[in-house]
Amino acid sequence: MRIAALLPHVEIFGGVRRYIEIGNELTKRGHVFTLFTPKGERPDWLEFQGICRPFEALSGQSEFDIGLCSEYSILPHFDKLVARAKFFYFVLEGHRKEGEVARRAYYFLGSSEGMARRIEKKYKVRCFRAPGGVNPKIFYPWPGRVDPNRELEDRPGPSDGEFRILAYGRIYKKRKGVRYVIKATEKLNREFPTVRLVLFDSLVGEEKKDPRTLIKTAVPYDFYINLPQSRMAWLFSQADIFVSAERRAGWANTVAEAMACRLPVVTTASGTRDFAWHEETALVVPLAHPYFLYRQMRRLLLDPELRRRLAEAGYKRIQQFTWESLAAKLESIFFSVLSP
Repeated sequence: MRIAALLPHVEIFGGVRRYIEIGNELTKRGHVFTLFTPKGERPDWLEFQGICRPFEALSGQSEFDIGLCSEYSILPHFDKLVARAKFFYFVLEGHRKEGEVARRAYYFLGSSEGMARRIEKKYKVRCFRAPGGVNPKIFYPWPGRVDPNRELEDRPGPSDGEFRILAYGRIYKKRKGVRYVIKATEKLNREFPTVRLVLFDSLVGEEKKDPRTLIKTAVPYDFYINLPQSRMAWLFSQADIFVSAERRAGWANTVAEAMACRLPVVTTASGTRDFAWHEETALVVPLAHPYFLYRQMRRLLLDPELRRRLAEAGYKRIQQFTWESLAAKLESIFFSVLSP
């Protein structure tokens, strides 16, 4: 098959990772995968084995078998793509143009079970399940990481007896819920002074907005910026737990990646229903609120056995979600609509 996907950029975002990883896997399976962006640039943070073309080349391209898009802002360019079947990939809940897109003559993909059910129920259209994945070559238990049930001083990170809470640090994106995690950590730190916060992000966009300038807290913290992909497993090994307060997510990449690194997780249900099950593989809060986060974070701090059990169960569950398995699922979906 000849497959084309459109993106607004190739910077470090979960949605971009999805297309790069899918493209790599579909290319391995013998398909031709072309990524269209405004300037046709190649990603410089993750290897991409497909073809890159600028939007201006859309009008000169011959017909593709499959077209993919998940970004509302570039729909006019998606309209120019000539393809036998076009799929809109719903990856974010509640966009103002969601209903308009659902009424178009597209096929639809949902980035999680929850997303697909929502689209089907609200708009009465079929939405194929196409959940996200994790690259086990990038996200994995760091060699030498000890059982969470052992003493904190034995872990591969800094050996100072601190209890470290890791969170995604893109604080200027309100739906990421970073401020809630910080407030919950502040409450926990007042009770347990050894608590430390660890944040990470990348400078993205034309303005290269730096999230570190927005962090205001008395809790001691580290903030890692622009770590290469080869250091991500190491980053996750520096923490004892991972916390997410995201809202309106389709697939919560960072939560899945934490589980793949065998970290116990506290999270909202947003974007995690496929793999985060309360008391089984994670601790899932009913609402993105500091109080609910604090209660579950406190449980993990006080209960090493709970940390160990959830870390292991989460790790086993997330192994079912690889980009390879998603590519196989997409291949089957594409063939089914091309040859009904």
